[in-house]
Amino acid sequence: NKTYDLLVLGSGPAGEKGAAQAAYFGKNVALIEKEDVLGGAAANTGTLPSKTLRESALYLSGFRQRDLFGLSFKFKEKVSASDFMYRERLVVQSERSRISDNVKAHNIDLYRGFAEFSDDHTVLVTPKNGTPVTLNSDVFLIATGSHPFQPPIFPFYDSRVYDSDTILHVNDLPGSMLIAGGGVIGCEYACMFAALGIKVHLVEGRNELLSFMDKELSENLTKCLRNSGINLHLSTEIEEVTAGDNLQIQLNSGERIEVETLL
Repeated sequence: NKTYDLLVLGSGPAGEKGAAQAAYFGKNVALIEKEDVLGGAAANTGTLPSKTLRESALYLSGFRQRDLFGLSFKFKEKVSASDFMYRERLVVQSERSRISDNVKAHNIDLYRGFAEFSDDHTVLVTPKNGTPVTLNSDVFLIATGSHPFQPPIFPFYDSRVYDSDTILHVNDLPGSMLIAGGGVIGCEYACMFAALGIKVHLVEGRNELLSFMDKELSENLTKCLRNSGINLHLSTEIEEVTAGDNLQIQLNSGERIEVETLL
């Protein structure tokens, strides 16, 4: 058993910064991460990867010409998945290294494995391969983050159906894609893939996109998406998805859409 001033569960932005701040003020800190890499969703599947892919999409499509580290060409008629993902992988790896260096620099003990409380002051850490470790503390920072919900209506067993995490492992860019959900992530990926010349359908159950924003902003975003060639289906829900040679998606409006990929 080891006792710490602070135990941190999760190495995303909150966990990493909280652990480093406590260590900076002289506290004895341990950081627990169940995944094989540090950084959580922000570094590996969310904020940083998606923003990098956005820049790559604009650059590769010729929408915006600028020099980006990791991309040495100006324009390609047909963009491959490896072209699209190349710089994202460089940036993500750089951020993982930065987090690891920050943990080491603050002398934070790092434990790999799944953490569960055995009592109010004790956490059991079970690694994927190895002996469980018991850690004690009076203070805990729980920063375990979240993961995409997978509704049962979607056949996620099919390799052509992605969520916002698995889309980062796409092997081939499809000719067409339907995106289920017109929230921040859905709109962002719709713009990215449309910029690469992919035919995109965006289905949203509400009657407007990003309704939490000012109405004129939502209306302008809707106009920009349509001008980008994105097919918007507002006030519409998906009733059924059938996996065949392509994916057949039945909408409650009566329309049936055939696409190569579903996000």
